[in-house]
Amino acid sequence: MSNPDPGPAEPSARTALGADFIIPALAGCLTVYYLASTVDLVWEAKATGIIIGLVLLALCIAHVARLGLAIARGRGSWSTGELFDDNVFNRQRLGLAFMVLLYVVTIYWVGATVGLFFLLIGCMRLLGVTRLRTLLGVALVTAAMVHLALITLLDSKLPRGMILNSISALIGGA
Repeated sequence: MSNPDPGPAEPSARTALGADFIIPALAGCLTVYYLASTVDLVWEAKATGIIIGLVLLALCIAHVARLGLAIARGRGSWSTGELFDDNVFNRQRLGLAFMVLLYVVTIYWVGATVGLFFLLIGCMRLLGVTRLRTLLGVALVTAAMVHLALITLLDSKLPRGMILNSISALIGGA
């Protein structure tokens, strides 16, 4: 007995590529913002930023062109796939994005170091870390290393925030 004819083959589903445009679009916007905001820097910093920024923009354009060609050839679609589905992974992603946004909005009041400490605790907790020693240890060591490297040693202009300024005033620091 022979197998019945299955009929015409189903067309293969096209790959959802819409979500792949998000990162290059954000990177391109950030690069343009960076290039526009570094006009007043010394020429060495500006030259380095321009070189890196132009390379990043070229890579973003190449990636967007590659995705566009795949869609034009019918191998992909503008669909975002499961990016906006209601599942645990996407809720975690949204929570992480919200916490980073909250950190950026409050950095001048809270300060880079203290804000980073709480951001790391919140992000690790959201991702399932429950051990208090791990949460506090990783957040404290990371925030201390960032403070030491960027604020103390390199004297960067990261915001210190009201908390560190108050502590400095209480102990007589400058």
